Amino acid sequence: ELDIWNSGSASEWALFSYFGSASYSFDNKYLITANLRADASSRFAENNQWGYFPSVSAGWKISDEAFLSDVDWLSNLKFRASWGILGNQEIDNYTYLTLISQENGIVKTNRFGNPDLKWESSEQTNFGVDLGLFQNKLNITAEYFNKYTSDILLPISLPSIVGNVQPTILNAGEVRNKGFELSVNYQNSDKEFKYSINANLAALDNEVEKLHPNLPNIVGQVTRTTVGQPLNAYYGYRMEGIYQNQAEIDQHLSGTPNPSAKPGDIRFKDLNGDGVISADNDREFIGSPIPDLTFGLVFNSSYKGWDFSFLFQGVEGVDRYNDGKKIVDYDTRPFNFTTAILNAWDGENSTNSVPRVAFEDNGSSRISSIFVEDASYIRLKNIELGYTLKDISGINALRLYISGQNLWTSTDYTGLDPETTDLIDKGTYPSSASVLLGLNAKF
Repeated sequence: ELDIWNSGSASEWALFSYFGSASYSFDNKYLITANLRADASSRFAENNQWGYFPSVSAGWKISDEAFLSDVDWLSNLKFRASWGILGNQEIDNYTYLTLISQENGIVKTNRFGNPDLKWESSEQTNFGVDLGLFQNKLNITAEYFNKYTSDILLPISLPSIVGNVQPTILNAGEVRNKGFELSVNYQNSDKEFKYSINANLAALDNEVEKLHPNLPNIVGQVTRTTVGQPLNAYYGYRMEGIYQNQAEIDQHLSGTPNPSAKPGDIRFKDLNGDGVISADNDREFIGSPIPDLTFGLVFNSSYKGWDFSFLFQGVEGVDRYNDGKKIVDYDTRPFNFTTAILNAWDGENSTNSVPRVAFEDNGSSRISSIFVEDASYIRLKNIELGYTLKDISGINALRLYISGQNLWTSTDYTGLDPETTDLIDKGTYPSSASVLLGLNAKF
């Protein structure tokens, strides 16, 4: 007997590509490379399956020019530039098609297709310089980049009047990332004490430049992506302080009938001055999860049998939503709190930064700047000291070492670990600090 409840599914997709490249070098001073990639993806309708992605790079090794041949301290000087486009087709199969279903003889539309769907593309331009001095003991690399991503593939929900249908994938956004990268390396191996130092710094500016008219905002739990702001910017109320008395509440919330706020509650900024704290008029952008600067410092050295090294890394100008703080210090449930609540408001003018402790809402239920913290930090990621013994009977080399990981961190962030990259830090398990003793033997 036929089992009418049996079911199954299958899908397939294909990618077909051509790739071509050409390079030219003249006198090892003038360099140029050009590439062209053509990809056809079955994830797009037939009229938009092909995407074409060219790139070109050029370099001029000016230090080999005759007019610089007498500059002894200049080892290398090279200017370079590049431009190129990359494509993205990472969407589900068949998303350009309209999806229908039949149930009890009724045919309905589950999703409207988009036959005009096409490749997402990222166009990037780079300008850089490589500088080597003093027989390449000192090397400096500097680079500027500008990356423009357009036709971003995003799901767009249709108005409810259309019916209960799944979002349609559209080319719906444009984002720009631009910044600067700098790397400096110095190494000295001329004497018995040998060492090298490498420092790097990167600056980034991220901005959304365009979204689809039907998607003016991409709203997350604590974030909002909109034109003119970075991706996933934190969005909420801005804390101004703590209500000290009832008169202050009455004055600040003059347009609110019978306000529920009490002395000791969080006071939020009234952006439009109407005396009402509302979601429509009094929320603003309160932080960015994208760092302005990232940096690092690496040191390596050796002297006779000794070796020593360390690594520092850090970020500057980054914010994080500390949801763990909300749970352990501001929750209305009878949890164990941290010692931070010892500084909580307990009377007029006692504090203007930590609200009263209560088993009722003191303003902490709102998404606000009180939970958005500066997560900038500098951390000693690794440090190691070793000593190598040689010419031991039966052993070519024996190295003893002691190393430490994450032994020191400087930050104002009150969460468990400022290195977390989660948009909402719910108590990310921190990087552990450790000390290791080791022995390496070579036979």
